[in-house]
Amino acid sequence: MSQPLHEAEYYEILDEDNNVLQCKLCPIECTMLMGEKGKCLARKNIDGKLYSLTYGATDMKIDMIEKQHVYHFLPNSRAQTFSTYNCNLDCDYCTMPEKARQDPEQYMGKRFAPEQVAMFGIASGSRVICFGEAEPMISFEWVRDSAKLAKERGLKVLIRTNGFFNREPIEAILDHVDAVTLDIKSVSNEGYEKNCQRGNFEHIKSIIKLIFEKEKLLELNLVIHESLGNTLDETRKLADWIKTELSPAVPLHLARLLPAHRLKEISPTPKSLLEEAYTIAKEVGLHFVYLDNVPDHKANNTYCPTCDELLIQRTSTITELRRISLTGNCNKCETQLKIVFK
Repeated sequence: MSQPLHEAEYYEILDEDNNVLQCKLCPIECTMLMGEKGKCLARKNIDGKLYSLTYGATDMKIDMIEKQHVYHFLPNSRAQTFSTYNCNLDCDYCTMPEKARQDPEQYMGKRFAPEQVAMFGIASGSRVICFGEAEPMISFEWVRDSAKLAKERGLKVLIRTNGFFNREPIEAILDHVDAVTLDIKSVSNEGYEKNCQRGNFEHIKSIIKLIFEKEKLLELNLVIHESLGNTLDETRKLADWIKTELSPAVPLHLARLLPAHRLKEISPTPKSLLEEAYTIAKEVGLHFVYLDNVPDHKANNTYCPTCDELLIQRTSTITELRRISLTGNCNKCETQLKIVFK
């Protein structure tokens, strides 16, 4: 490989004589003989040490923060977004399989040092650095190093993840992160195995609770579609869990599934099904429920859970702050909302 090797963290040597090691980044905990890669393809056993093959590999763009499906963290802010490569899941409906399953040893794109990440964030005039697409935790060392520098230089940090990682690296990354948006693939272990080839919802729930207990701003996303087994009963089950185990104030995004990857022949999620799921989540008692991938729908907006006043209006082109103060209060009834503006 032409790029410098970067030794990975979170692994154990199982057999020093035969150079056998085990990755401890995520619950799959791949065992690798010398020369082998893990299931994510991004971490490799080279001469008995584990190396990250995706350190610094990223695409860079500037978006509004709402593009990351996060509505309660610095609304209507410019976000410097770094799109990482590779993933530890293999979802049937992945929207970027070429990124999620790429061979990093064939990667010919740019690699950014952590110092460059912070520099570009500041130069762009962004208030926040976002790490997302594919799965940023696969590039744990680079994301951690970059987030740490960004925070030191006054930027906020958002990470978008599937949450299927071991507790220790998640805790380490949370030390340098302000907000997390987490994509839930299913509300059952069987759903993860069927739709993503691997994963465990019980483990992911424990990670969600960890993020919540660390008092990071947290938003959750669930793709709704009959082919995934994610419909009305599953929405109710998840909403009940969020209300009981977290807080009714944690936002839940219900997303329309669009044809992609191994599900190119399906029809997009009917709007009527999404609206039924939205109604159920609200009836359970969640304060903030949103419909994603349904442009210009009223369920893209934020309403006060106390007086139902329109606080933030979102269309396909703009986000407009209406009756909400920059301290997060409803201007009509003074309800304090957990929306971060600074």
